[in-house]
Amino acid sequence: MTPEQRFDILKLEITLIQRTLDKYDLLIFRGRTSFITLWMAGLGLAFTIKSVTVPLLVVVLSLAYWFLEGTMRYQYWFKYVDRYRFLRDRMNSPDPDLDRISIYDLTNLYHRKPVQRLKKFKACFLKKEPSVLYGLMGGLAFLLWLLLQSNVLQFPVDG
Repeated sequence: MTPEQRFDILKLEITLIQRTLDKYDLLIFRGRTSFITLWMAGLGLAFTIKSVTVPLLVVVLSLAYWFLEGTMRYQYWFKYVDRYRFLRDRMNSPDPDLDRISIYDLTNLYHRKPVQRLKKFKACFLKKEPSVLYGLMGGLAFLLWLLLQSNVLQFPVDG
């Protein structure tokens, strides 16, 4: 294979990876949208049926969605991001040495060191954006539960 052919294949690989990342981003944002809907419905349900325990279920829902998004990132999304960054960095280096870059190798077993599990875990589960979203909304539901539990906040009395 000529260097030009290899370069064309690698450019195509980057394009395919970008499309895959776009699909994962769409899935993640759809999941977040459904979470926010369920979060609001759960807190509304707590006031409708006057239940102090429903906000705790909403806290569990926050943890479940955070874990689900992190798992999706850990199992699928990360390998595409890692490969994309590797190709981008190599192809933009002054001397890319295309012969040393494997073709469509999402496992990254060829020609480079594997990613440490802790680094991968941090990148997937401790990402700032989802952690703040699910943490804040779970924390607000927990705060509501605390306020209701301690009678600082009470359900409206039907008149």
